[in-house]
Amino acid sequence: MFLIKVKDDFCAAHFLEWPDGSAEGLHGHNWKVEIAVKCDELDDAGIGIDYVYLYKHLHELLNEKLDHKNLNLLEEFSGKNPTSDNVAEWIFDKMNEVVRNQSSNAKMKSVTVCETDRFCVTYEP
Repeated sequence: MFLIKVKDDFCAAHFLEWPDGSAEGLHGHNWKVEIAVKCDELDDAGIGIDYVYLYKHLHELLNEKLDHKNLNLLEEFSGKNPTSDNVAEWIFDKMNEVVRNQSSNAKMKSVTVCETDRFCVTYEP
């Protein structure tokens, strides 16, 4: 089994609302994202799935949908707290479509989202 990983980042603001009705203040992060794609076999060129293809689509997704936005105002997180956890799951779902369209041999494994170098979450269904 091969695990192909691609990393990118984006800048965005958010605030979290707590179950007791309180909320933290609006603040921003330089979010870091790593996706991992599992491939059981290599193709005729000796690769599981092309890095460039994965990076292009991840970069477009992050830049078009999340970069320099207030995540709380996005339709993608309507009714959800824009936590790192929810952001990771959303990115996974979007990149899962991209991977399925490219290769029958590749499968999304996980998405890791870091708000800082010390605080990260990995979503792996």
